[in-house]
Amino acid sequence: MFDVELLRKIMQRNGITNERLACAMGKSRDNLQRKLRGELRFTLADLRIMRECIPLSDDELLQIFFRTYGVR
Repeated sequence: MFDVELLRKIMQRNGITNERLACAMGKSRDNLQRKLRGELRFTLADLRIMRECIPLSDDELLQIFFRTYGVR
């Protein structure tokens, strides 16, 4: 799983809507919503596009998608 709340906060901070991100990713808004709910997985190509569109730093990308839960 990933930290969807942190992703949403960063998107909001940068003025990126779900619609805008979905368009940049070449996906429908519904497809993006399913990915955000964890019903579909993000691909590496999705992460690359998100990183440019939002934009996400290396640290933010790691915190959102690769954080080990339960270990601090």
